[in-house]
Amino acid sequence: MIRRIISALLPALFPPRCLLDAGPATQVDLADHLIAALEPVASTPHCPRCAQNVPAGRLCGHCLKHPPAFDRVQAAFWLDDTLKQLLHKMKYGQKPDIRITRLLSTLARPYLVPGHVQALVPMPLHPARLRQRGFNQARWLARDWGKAFNLPSVPAARRVLNTQQQARLDASTRRKNLINAFHVDNKCLRPYQHIAIVDDVLTTGATAHALAQAIKASHPALTIEVWVVARTPLL
Repeated sequence: MIRRIISALLPALFPPRCLLDAGPATQVDLADHLIAALEPVASTPHCPRCAQNVPAGRLCGHCLKHPPAFDRVQAAFWLDDTLKQLLHKMKYGQKPDIRITRLLSTLARPYLVPGHVQALVPMPLHPARLRQRGFNQARWLARDWGKAFNLPSVPAARRVLNTQQQARLDASTRRKNLINAFHVDNKCLRPYQHIAIVDDVLTTGATAHALAQAIKASHPALTIEVWVVARTPLL
């Protein structure tokens, strides 16, 4: 009872403040006009496999020529300046800000459909990158979405190769950069037939492909989705 009263009073006593411009926000820590400007991927024609913005119902050229190891991508929003700022602040700020991860989790949740997914696998960070950043945002997203959808978050993979930053590399170089980057704990995945890899953003899909490929090497029949907050659109 006391917890419910406190929870009800907190928004009035400490109203949300926008994490980007410090202005007021109604329900979550982002200004209402910034939330309204976010564009859901579901509102735009996109590839049914990788969620790239192409005419509805058609596989994109890349998926036709180079089918990814994953089977489907669920992305909440197209990556825009607001999401870029939030992601950069979350990953590279002077100190980890878990509030941003929780904000992104909350915003994206209504656009994710669990369907037949039985477990969530967070995209792992290499230990050196984890020490540098202080936390793994994919793990927090998987934890939050797991609670919301009553799905286990399974740390079934480790990143064993500390690759260079992927952001400035093209798709081909990214894929080469990620060969043998992951080690999979096969026992963790034996109970499942359908999982979702969780990450914050999907750009070329090379990292998700590499992890899905490593998983399918031992579990070829496993259906693998990718759940992300944001998808980088074609220019």
